Amino acid sequence: MAWEPWIDVANDSSTDGMVRELYDRTRDRKTGQVSDLIRLNSATPSVAGLLHDLNIAIHRAARGLTVREQEIAALVVASFNGCVH
Repeated sequence: MAWEPWIDVANDSSTDGMVRELYDRTRDRKTGQVSDLIRLNSATPSVAGLLHDLNIAIHRAARGLTVREQEIAALVVASFNGCVH
């Protein structure tokens, strides 16, 4: 199922300088994509940037779980919460 936001999110070609800077800073280096979390919070770029930093800090500090196990845990929690992506 494709993700369809029900709120306005800034697209990749946004002319807002703060949003462009946010997207450039948070874009996945492998895929070139901006995460849904960042897009959903693009109306408040400073908050979105802090959420990104927190997410990175949590995942980099995780001990005892492989990246695969972290992703599986995230998938289970998202499914339990009714998340569509």
